[in-house]
Amino acid sequence: MIIRTNSLITMKTYFVLGLFAVTLLSGCKMVDLQTVDMKETGLTAEATQKGQALLEAAWKAQGMDKLHEHSTYSVTAEDEWRGLMGRMGKVWPEARSALHLKYAVASFDSQVEFLNGKEEGLIAGLQSWNYYEIQAGGDVEFKEKANERIRFGLSAYHYFFELTDRLKRAPIVTYAGEKEHKGKVYDVVFATWESTEPHMEHDQYRLWLDKETGMVEYSEYTVRENYFRAPGWKSFYGSIYFEDFREIDGIMIPFKQSVYLNSPNKKEQKYLHRLVVSDFAFDTFDVADLTMDPAIDLIGDSKAK
Repeated sequence: MIIRTNSLITMKTYFVLGLFAVTLLSGCKMVDLQTVDMKETGLTAEATQKGQALLEAAWKAQGMDKLHEHSTYSVTAEDEWRGLMGRMGKVWPEARSALHLKYAVASFDSQVEFLNGKEEGLIAGLQSWNYYEIQAGGDVEFKEKANERIRFGLSAYHYFFELTDRLKRAPIVTYAGEKEHKGKVYDVVFATWESTEPHMEHDQYRLWLDKETGMVEYSEYTVRENYFRAPGWKSFYGSIYFEDFREIDGIMIPFKQSVYLNSPNKKEQKYLHRLVVSDFAFDTFDVADLTMDPAIDLIGDSKAK
């Protein structure tokens, strides 16, 4: 049985979101991840060809050419949001969450089951961007008002597991120079949609490629769509550090993903949150298991809601 209800956001949630935005964000200029090299040379054919070649090599080095041989994957992990900043910005009910995630490849259909804390046993999910919850032992309830934090977390974590594959299909990919971090030099590839200039409809990405492995080790990214709205939020961006790669069915999966406010911090323990995977497996369930309402049209990885 499918039940459709409203879910209310409490005043406490609004207060926390406002405090989070005011504390972290300053200014109102939309962040622009174009590098100096890009701005000096423009979007040249040579830079585009080099960027696309590097991203193609990274895609193959990670084994992402095999991703579409699978339809689903499941992830068991612990996600820690650190300190006051993390507690205010967390996307899950707990600052340290044990999670079981289920994803359909190349879509945004997904589920999270909370394995600890006050929401233990709750399942929340997205079907073609329609948000639903399943209480332990209960029925599916599609919410007219989604929990925006959980929805953001589901889609963002989904995207980062498939980042190289998804960005390979971006219409704008270009070489953006080199970046040095902790004594190591990386090739940088910039990716976005529609225009290199910052705009609200699409995010920008800077991928830092390890020159030895060819894989993406860091990525900086904008957050044009998110769960907080306050003056200055457009100047916010994040970065993610992928490490502890393990081969699963020929695909290199990062079992540790650390997220930083703005650029990567040289002090690795200064992360905003860190996802540590304990188990990852492809095709342990059927993609139909993520279809709660057969009447909802499938939209794949479209962002249309």
